Amino acid sequence: MRDHFPPGVDRRVFLTTSFGCAAWAACPFLRATASAAAPAPASPADPPIRAVVRDAVLFAGIRRPIATRAELEPRIARVTRACAGRIAGPLTHIFRFDTPVEGYDSEIGYPVSAEVDDGEVRTHRLRRMHFFAAMHEGPVATIRETSRRLSAHMDRTGLSPELELVEVYHHRDPADPAATKVEVMAAFLAWPEVYREQLTRVLGVEAAGAIWQGGDAITPETLVDERCAWVTASIARLKARTDARQQFDVLSRVALVRPPEDVAHFKAIYDRTGNIEDVFRALTEKLAATPTGAFVDPPRVDGRVLHLSKVPRDRTRYDAARTHEETRKAYCFCALVREAADPKIDPIFCYRAAGWDRQFWEPILGRTFTTCRITHSILKGDAFCAWDYDA
Repeated sequence: MRDHFPPGVDRRVFLTTSFGCAAWAACPFLRATASAAAPAPASPADPPIRAVVRDAVLFAGIRRPIATRAELEPRIARVTRACAGRIAGPLTHIFRFDTPVEGYDSEIGYPVSAEVDDGEVRTHRLRRMHFFAAMHEGPVATIRETSRRLSAHMDRTGLSPELELVEVYHHRDPADPAATKVEVMAAFLAWPEVYREQLTRVLGVEAAGAIWQGGDAITPETLVDERCAWVTASIARLKARTDARQQFDVLSRVALVRPPEDVAHFKAIYDRTGNIEDVFRALTEKLAATPTGAFVDPPRVDGRVLHLSKVPRDRTRYDAARTHEETRKAYCFCALVREAADPKIDPIFCYRAAGWDRQFWEPILGRTFTTCRITHSILKGDAFCAWDYDA
């Protein structure tokens, strides 16, 4: 990782720079999934990529943004002293994205056997998450290539990044950086599993099983086109067996988990002014400072209709696109739609993108959306994706 981090790092910056220069790592509270065997690495010299699951774990750490890695050294000493006698795993460094901080949202600490509450060293429970992981040996400054391998692997499988990156140090000697041993890990949204849970919640076990048919063969290592074919068939079965309200209820809950800190920041604006236009303005200003730029299709309220869309993943490529395929590959954050050769998924799949906004606007406006209309979708040939809520 570079010694200095850019200000205002968010998901879009992170994703469009192939995981930036961040490093992540595994530890004993991570377990390999049943399908952990990865395809052959690109080179015999490359360590294998595995799919692992981090079960929920008690974690004590110092969470404070960093601009340089040098800031971590005194924190490491502080958290090590505070956790003495309760350390249950290796030193762990967590990055979180899309939170309203300058620099990188950093937490350094340890999995622990009991709570630690010592000044800025605080304990909480890390949630269960899925990762692709690869071992890195040598200076942290050289870790970018490992990060890029994980990014490319995620694209090949059509899975999208979650907003947490982790470094766990199996060996760390500040006096000998070349001896560093860290497993780099990229969190991904294991959305097929979440999809099945939501199908069961809304429709019951029998109907969920019928729609899920063939899903047991889909693993983290399933390549994107095979995954896309199953998704296409499953969404068609969902649409045939359900109404629009049920489809929205299921698919909008199959989205990345939006950071509560991000929502709270914009909710405070709305609570202070009571004007939704102030939230739109703050969002636009934030996005304009990132490589994605502001909205192609700006959010607006027409009467009681809240019209929303999203920004392109890569604004430069999006603006230069001359074909729909080029537009799709530049616009979509969803790796499945972006990386598949020829996705023909029903546009209700975009309820998943609407689910990202649902997590944002429901707390801000203090209401629950039960329906949504997909007005534009890359999946039906449009130049962007957009949806309407009754506000």
